[in-house]
Amino acid sequence: MTVPRPEPQRLDELLLDGFRQVSVILDERKSTLVADPVLAELADRVAAAPDPESDEVKQALLHAVDSRELSGAAEAVQYFAHRFRWVWLRDEVERRHLDSLTRVDRRLMRHYERMLEAFSPEWEDRDLFPSLDH
Repeated sequence: MTVPRPEPQRLDELLLDGFRQVSVILDERKSTLVADPVLAELADRVAAAPDPESDEVKQALLHAVDSRELSGAAEAVQYFAHRFRWVWLRDEVERRHLDSLTRVDRRLMRHYERMLEAFSPEWEDRDLFPSLDH
């Protein structure tokens, strides 16, 4: 008798599960140093994918950008923004930032500004994620 193999998890599902795990770590441990290995593993999976900028990856990251449920969403997006510096991701975050400026939503303004700062090679918070030094 052959035991059926479970289907491999889709990359977007894997990323969202990982982002949830990062949120739990940050909520419980209050440390990006503890969350860093999880983010590094997720980013390595994306980098190894046939298309690192696939629709699945974009959907998962945009879900994190827009999420109110993921407490670690900003940190997850910052990590990916700094590591990959994707133009499409920057454009999406900038668009949301401009919208928050128009609506004068100061909380969201700062939320998106933190994400945008991570695109800079001189991002001052990069030391919170040791794996980005590789």
